[in-house]
Amino acid sequence: MRGALFDDQVNIYEDVIKQNRTYEITNAPITPIKTEYKSNPTDLDYQMTFSNRTILQPVDVDEASATINYQPISGLPRSTDYSEMFDILGIVLFVEDHSRRITTAKKRECNVREIMVIDHSTPQPLSVSVWDELAEDDCTMLTPIPGQFKTVGFTALRVSDYKGFSMTTSSSTIIIHSPVGDKAEALSAWISALRSQKEKSTLQDERHWLEVVIPNAELHKINAYMGCSKCAKRSSILPGRTYTCSTCSKTDCTTAPKITFNCDISDGTGTLPMTAFTSTAEQLFKMSASDIYHMKHSDDDRAFTALQELLRVTTFKVQVGPAKSLSINNILQWEVKNIVLEGEDGNPSKNESVQKAAAPSQECKTMINSTLAHSVCNDSIAPTDVIK
Repeated sequence: MRGALFDDQVNIYEDVIKQNRTYEITNAPITPIKTEYKSNPTDLDYQMTFSNRTILQPVDVDEASATINYQPISGLPRSTDYSEMFDILGIVLFVEDHSRRITTAKKRECNVREIMVIDHSTPQPLSVSVWDELAEDDCTMLTPIPGQFKTVGFTALRVSDYKGFSMTTSSSTIIIHSPVGDKAEALSAWISALRSQKEKSTLQDERHWLEVVIPNAELHKINAYMGCSKCAKRSSILPGRTYTCSTCSKTDCTTAPKITFNCDISDGTGTLPMTAFTSTAEQLFKMSASDIYHMKHSDDDRAFTALQELLRVTTFKVQVGPAKSLSINNILQWEVKNIVLEGEDGNPSKNESVQKAAAPSQECKTMINSTLAHSVCNDSIAPTDVIK
């Protein structure tokens, strides 16, 4: 619930109310709050206001943390009401170097920072998105020191489907830097067991760059069709006409050639499936979408044979990372996240024209084990290897 300070109260309470401290509050009227003043739709319909009769009594956070009902990470429900909140204890494995400034769907600018935590109930680390004020000093204090790991408590976290399954802080979240109680002691004792493990594991945020070619392009895996110029969905509208697309609802749409190209990429140690869409296919083929469309529908074998050879010898870079199935079900599937083609500056930038669509084959696992040097995610995790 939001607590509101007005006018001079802001300065009066500045030295009294401290972030992340716990207080017992007495004589603070609770009144309805207008919907437009809510920072989150799931917030309560009431707010607390302060007067000269209000009493704030600090409560020691360490004492409070001993009574918190911490949930094991493995017991967090994958499907739940997003208004439900959970308290967890975890060992911090990774903290994003700096917070990122983003604009939400409601046009609100926020700071956000990702951290990774683990407990002894699961081999797979959990991603926690930390927002606003908590993303600054509180997160900086959590940054792991090589060889040392810290047990931390989080209260009032919400489940999120970001990255498949993760947690996100709420306006009620408190980060407890020195949790106490039997559960905290048990988790801290487990740190020594973690240090003795040598196997590696995979984090949801891991990214690796590979140099690859397309060794065996096939004509029947090129899908060329006429689609909406805005959303690329198939369209029966004749080219040259402007219309409102029934799929994306955008106006001023036209019909244009669209391409999807399914292929296997290889770095010489294994293969990984990839799907390239129109703009990426144009760069790979060094042809316009119109020319690719013509080649496909005229069965121009001579042109395609030359294209096969071009793709077989042209090296480009792909960035791969785990699919969301890792955080949802502990199933490790690698997918293409980004590509850099010849003539580009080589800087990583999200390419919306690339997707991956399948679990790794046995050949792909060979590539992953040899090139990425990681085992599947249900192996034991070693934070000493993760924090790099």
